[in-house]
Amino acid sequence: MSYIENLNRDDFRVVSGEDAIKIAHQWLSVFCPKRTSFKGIYRFKTYVWDEMTCEFQKDAALIEYENQISHEYVIMEDCFGHDRSEIYITNKKPTGNSYLEDFHVFPKNMAWSMSFTHEDSWIGPLFSKHPFYEKLNAKNVKAMRAVSQFK
Repeated sequence: MSYIENLNRDDFRVVSGEDAIKIAHQWLSVFCPKRTSFKGIYRFKTYVWDEMTCEFQKDAALIEYENQISHEYVIMEDCFGHDRSEIYITNKKPTGNSYLEDFHVFPKNMAWSMSFTHEDSWIGPLFSKHPFYEKLNAKNVKAMRAVSQFK
């Protein structure tokens, strides 16, 4: 099973090819700026999340993640491009990581990133904020307020 199947997600759309690569590299430049590519990241051997700077870990990361809102969430495998270059977009924020998969969840504007890992509860999960988090997150909150007016 793939990590997206293990998350029991069927409410997503797939972004692939150049569009997925563009999103992945934008994410990399914000949350792992010492890396310039995913080259050398191999499933079950090396991990991008291991090279990230994060503000919160474990339970503190989960609490911070719970407080985040966005109209859409991007789900990206940690070893993006190893065997497929796909990213998934959903309207529902993923919760839990019972299969201990390695993946990242973030809003389209990359205000923050939650990294779930196979080492959740020992090292992970990890939560990071964009350098311009306050401004970007304010946009997410404003968008959610606008959407909620139509429900």
